Amino acid sequence: MINRDLAIQIKSLMPSRVRDSDQRTPVSMWNELDRLRGTPENTAVVIFRTRGCAWYDFTSCSMCGYFNDVNTNVTKEDLKAQVDKLMEFLTDQKVLKVFTSGSFLDTREIPDDVFSYFMDKVSTKIDKLLIESRTEFVTDLTMSKLRDTGIDTRIAIGVESTNDKIIRESINKGTTFKKFLDAASIVNRYDLELRSYLLLKPLFLNEEASVKDAIKSVYDCASVSDDVSVNPMNIQKNTLVEKMWKKGLYRPPWLWSVARVLLETEDAEADVLSYPTGANMERGAHNNTKDPELLKLIFESSLTQNFQKLREYYENSELTEYRTYMDMESALPLSYDIDAFIRKISGGSVNV
Repeated sequence: MINRDLAIQIKSLMPSRVRDSDQRTPVSMWNELDRLRGTPENTAVVIFRTRGCAWYDFTSCSMCGYFNDVNTNVTKEDLKAQVDKLMEFLTDQKVLKVFTSGSFLDTREIPDDVFSYFMDKVSTKIDKLLIESRTEFVTDLTMSKLRDTGIDTRIAIGVESTNDKIIRESINKGTTFKKFLDAASIVNRYDLELRSYLLLKPLFLNEEASVKDAIKSVYDCASVSDDVSVNPMNIQKNTLVEKMWKKGLYRPPWLWSVARVLLETEDAEADVLSYPTGANMERGAHNNTKDPELLKLIFESSLTQNFQKLREYYENSELTEYRTYMDMESALPLSYDIDAFIRKISGGSVNV
């Protein structure tokens, strides 16, 4: 299921989870647009500070730096205080997305009484909820608990890729596509909704291979999902991806690649969307020249599911530089950041 050498290398980069951070305040809260009810809506987002993902006890995913926000000293009362802070933040938002740097359904992160306290509080404010979980916490018990709250809920699961070799050798997810399908079956059986997260450009894949994998993975997930979110790599601190990036051995995907995946999966059974984090910046999806219009169209088409303007922009743009880069990258033995690689071999600086 895992590549042990890869898992050990990832684990060695992780900082301690014992911190002096504020245990009674969420990591962050903000508002954004999402389409969890078929149309763009103002959506509240909260990241609760918890003890973190159960997978962190063993290792982590190669790209995940969310362990930077956790604290093992957080108590049940601290979590309830964070819920109270959320309630102060909520005004007229009817849609809420909840992140925990792990799994909301893991009782080690969100104990049962905290779960009940949270649901009782937010039920007076919201009509729609999105939570995240790893596959192992999607069970008949947790799904029945969610259904019994009476809140219309969508569960988001990080599939990342439907190729088990990529999951094992590039991402270190500690799961399989079959486990995702089993979890999806349970979600659907309880008439709850499912968002599938996919990762665009995992470690050790070149740009072209990663685009093809993302497209295939969208179609593999679409039939059991309400929507599929394509997440282009963003480089987070203390991760193996960051280490490779600093050495010039990795480049985040191009925004053109994000557009390609959306345009080539427009006919998928589920909505396909992408809200790139850190886009047009060095650590996020970017072209060699910043392209705010392309990024705007990616967001707009994801929210509306109308891809006409994005397609027109893509088809009328000069893509020679992008295609040349892909050809050069495909010829190299590893997925180098070619620009950084050239600077390195010519004696220049690389990312630090």
